[in-house]
Amino acid sequence: MTEGKRDARRAIEDLELDKHLAQAGAAAAKLAQDAVSAAGGFADAHREQAHEWLGHAEGEIDRVTGGKATDLLGKVRSGLAAGVDLVADQRPEPDDPADPPSSSA
Repeated sequence: MTEGKRDARRAIEDLELDKHLAQAGAAAAKLAQDAVSAAGGFADAHREQAHEWLGHAEGEIDRVTGGKATDLLGKVRSGLAAGVDLVADQRPEPDDPADPPSSSA
């Protein structure tokens, strides 16, 4: 090992970079999980509204196109609805202590 590599390794050990990187990684993972839970909670609270909007959009596009894209629209709507449901299923459980406080919005 060259002197430069030893110095770099010693600096990493002295600064405890591995410990700080592990802490940063854990914080980032918690933030990501909190974001997923918040998005899931929002999607769950607004699931019916989202499905309703998708239905309205499908109906309007079908009207404007004269029914030419009915099959495609059904597939797109189905995929989007499944996506809403998938996100909504990521909501925290009511007993979960990590459950973020609900907003009154």
